[in-house]
Amino acid sequence: MLKKYGKRAVGRLRKDIREYGVVSILILVYMAVFSILFGTPCPIRLVTGLPCPGCGVTRAAMLLLTGRWQQAWQMNPVIFPIVLAAFYYAMNRYLLGRKAREMKWIIMGIAIMLLAVYMLRIGRYFPDREPYSYLRGNFLERTIPTYRESLREAFESAKRISQS
Repeated sequence: MLKKYGKRAVGRLRKDIREYGVVSILILVYMAVFSILFGTPCPIRLVTGLPCPGCGVTRAAMLLLTGRWQQAWQMNPVIFPIVLAAFYYAMNRYLLGRKAREMKWIIMGIAIMLLAVYMLRIGRYFPDREPYSYLRGNFLERTIPTYRESLREAFESAKRISQS
């Protein structure tokens, strides 16, 4: 019985690798090249200099994989629901051979969590603490001379309003 499930799971995994392998490799190459060349793979950060709601998830995943759970939590606590969702999806897809129909709701929940963590942390940590730091030399800063100053003024105004 276990052998039967194992063969089916491996077959499904091979099918997915054939179908999505090239795209996955291209994404990994993009991330590596842009990280090396620009210091970040995030297109939002490259253009605006601002962290996106997903900032820190990749670093949190790497910390989690190396057993540094607390540091992963500090980088982005949403990594834990993301890992649970990935495990749930993989179990359904590969071991049980069925669609995880709830995934759209799970993904929406994760997106809401990412936005909530982002909103809580951006006001608290931006622009000095990773992963909520400002990327100098971004596209808008190089293109619009007053961009950085306008951004600073906008954040200071927002902080004054929130403290009132």
